[in-house]
Amino acid sequence: MIRAALARRISPLLQRRLSVFWRQRRARVGLALFATLFFFALTAEVWSHQNPLLFARKTESGTRIYFPAIVSYTAEEFGIQDAFVVDYNQVIDADRAAGRNSWAIWPLNQWDPYVQTPDVMTPPSKSHWLGTDNLGRDVTARLLYGMRVSLSFGLLLWALSFTGGVIIGVCQGYFVGWFDFAVERLKELAEIIPFLSVVILVNGVVKGQGFALTLGIVLLFAWINISSQMRAQVLALRQREFADAVIAMGGTHARIIFKHILPNALTPVLTLTPFAISAGIGTLTVLDYLGYGLSPPTPSIGELLAQGRNYITNAVWLLLAPTTALVLLLVSINMIGEALREAFDPRA
Repeated sequence: MIRAALARRISPLLQRRLSVFWRQRRARVGLALFATLFFFALTAEVWSHQNPLLFARKTESGTRIYFPAIVSYTAEEFGIQDAFVVDYNQVIDADRAAGRNSWAIWPLNQWDPYVQTPDVMTPPSKSHWLGTDNLGRDVTARLLYGMRVSLSFGLLLWALSFTGGVIIGVCQGYFVGWFDFAVERLKELAEIIPFLSVVILVNGVVKGQGFALTLGIVLLFAWINISSQMRAQVLALRQREFADAVIAMGGTHARIIFKHILPNALTPVLTLTPFAISAGIGTLTVLDYLGYGLSPPTPSIGELLAQGRNYITNAVWLLLAPTTALVLLLVSINMIGEALREAFDPRA
């Protein structure tokens, strides 16, 4: 019933395009691979954290349930006066010594991406599945959390750049005039400014790079291609007879844009979505690799790649793990993009 209701709401053309997309093997493989990586990155705390997923402690008022991997609790809540960080293993041992019942459910990998251990540059083992880095941090944990940072960056960059690019491109292509002239000159100026020089300049002035600041710098350049694509689509559609017919029948410019132009102009542009996301992930990786991305100790694929380059002769696992994760992530996204382009190609 639900499927039938959805089918009635979706146009026959869109149904045909979705069918063509889903029949492609690369689309199914890409979606499955991307969904798997996205799931593990999104739920990183479930798989890797130094604190328990669930901690149950019996008190005088009854059994209390805590979620330390997700919620941060103070040491005072557990009666600890001589420490700022709660060691739940010590709490369990102290409870057992006092005759109180307490138990915990731990993640599969009991390491946090920020915890430094004495095991510096150790190869993969039962304790550290993918080894440790130059500060003794668990590579598995840093890779899981680093993938989440990369995916968040790529998706946010796509959402913001597409929103801004579509709005500016529609205004350029529809109204033309002085606004179109000014934006085109702005694009030309942005294209001749070296991107990396802007990053280095801001990095030197601010003395540090946060997630929002890095996203803002990349966003200054990311909207340009989307805007140009949208401008070209709108210019082509604006010259057709239906626009003049709508005006002659008393229609408004807003009706032409939202009812007739946008539905037709957005389809070719939306096929660029996977490539825009992969470009955002790649940009952040390169910036982190060069040391101009996110500030330490933020987990990052690019930072792990930089360590792998520095210690390739005696710690090859530092290079293999992030390289494999990055290749799988980008390949899955590009497979989806190629399948989308073939299914939604207007010339098909």
